[in-house]
Amino acid sequence: MKLSVQLYSLREAAKSNFPKVLEEVARQGYDGVEFAGLHGHAASELRSILDRVGMVASSGHVAVLDPAKWNEVRSDADALGYKHLVGGFGESDFKSEEAIRSAASIVNRAVEHFVPLGYTVGIHNHWWEYDAPNKGDLLLELCPKAHPQFDTYWVTCGGADAAGYIRRYRGRVKLIHIKDGPLDRHQAMTAVGSGKVDIKSVVAAALETGVEWGIVEIDRCDTDMLEAVGESARYLKPLLTR
Repeated sequence: MKLSVQLYSLREAAKSNFPKVLEEVARQGYDGVEFAGLHGHAASELRSILDRVGMVASSGHVAVLDPAKWNEVRSDADALGYKHLVGGFGESDFKSEEAIRSAASIVNRAVEHFVPLGYTVGIHNHWWEYDAPNKGDLLLELCPKAHPQFDTYWVTCGGADAAGYIRRYRGRVKLIHIKDGPLDRHQAMTAVGSGKVDIKSVVAAALETGVEWGIVEIDRCDTDMLEAVGESARYLKPLLTR
């Protein structure tokens, strides 16, 4: 499994100097990055930076579920060199079975469009898919060709077993988000390895099931974000080589 970082984590620094952020992430030992916006830069410019520093784009959190933006989604993905397109839903989309079925139809429409073109469509979760039975599972059952991008922190916050979910959907999981913290959704997160998540079990399940990318994400933290991203890489790299 290769190591990426969700660039949403570094959004504040990226707003002022995105090229410098990419260079620093490469120095920290990351194999790739997951995009979540280009901060005013052309995709071709960012691709040239990735090539220069020896990283690739693992994936993108993009408007894959919005047909009006599909041309832009495809253009950026091609320029940056990734095939994994990821989207997600809000809490209200899981308030009822009817809402979940409506969300599934949106996912399946994206799958029908993008998969024949050589892309994958992933679904990222938050806690609200896993705070009660048969919410996240129902969506995935209704979207058999979509790939769950399990956010292992939010799965755990929702009360479910993140490593167990990775194993349950063996073969469908291409990407996971790895994050750590107090397991209180109202509090800031920490560098990976400094919180309450059983990171070693998550990584073991991912290695066992052939997950392609482990992607560090820190939504917010009380320490310097760039340092926390680097600390996360230092903690994870030895686990990925076992």
